[in-house]
Amino acid sequence: MDKSYSSTIDNAMQLLKVLSDSPYQYKISELEKALGISRTSINRILLTLERNKMVIRNPSTKKYKIGPLAYHLGNVYLDNGNYESRVLDILEELSDQLKASTGLAKRDGDDVISIFSVENYKPIKINYVPGTFFPMNRGSYGKCLMAYHDPNRIKKLLKGKTFEKICENTITDPKELLLEYARIRQQGYVISVDEVFPLAVGVGIPIFSNDGTVRHCVAASFIKDAHYLEKIEQAKKTLFQYRDELNHLIP
Repeated sequence: MDKSYSSTIDNAMQLLKVLSDSPYQYKISELEKALGISRTSINRILLTLERNKMVIRNPSTKKYKIGPLAYHLGNVYLDNGNYESRVLDILEELSDQLKASTGLAKRDGDDVISIFSVENYKPIKINYVPGTFFPMNRGSYGKCLMAYHDPNRIKKLLKGKTFEKICENTITDPKELLLEYARIRQQGYVISVDEVFPLAVGVGIPIFSNDGTVRHCVAASFIKDAHYLEKIEQAKKTLFQYRDELNHLIP
């Protein structure tokens, strides 16, 4: 493959990744700054992506966002799992019982990605839109799913890795993170408090596939208040009540 063509594809993928992150709409000048490539290259990539409906442009704001073909591809990815309907029912039930946001995330290779999200009881949005990627060092999804990832692969990923401390309890030390992974495996659940943003609390459990591996995590999230420790215990208990069904339901 021609190197320039390969580079263009790489740049297009990086551009789509930027558009898949908050605030999900960007001007060309903002993409230029985020990607560090020329405006000419960005224009050429956007024209191709727009022609193929991977991105669309708002004529009023002149901002680009993910287009309908990308949405279609994402739905194909979800439909291949064949478990969407019942999982969404369970997430709704959990949300109603806990008065919390709930969701399901999946580890695909080294990436942790949001699959489903239910937001019913929050004054502010806690969960992320489906398709959001999660870091390995903070939050229920990232910590839980990487805790059950291949240990040798984890060591390679952590080698020379640095983490930004974005909140009071964000883990930045790789050694501390490995200890946290060990605790998660030992206790069979994950807790996140003040790791992602102030007052954010998350509780999650791993979902075991038929082959014994963990590729999914279901979690509940809510705002920290005077009774948050009681809510954590309630969330753990309720999540575990659905664990066996989820273990059999999700491949």
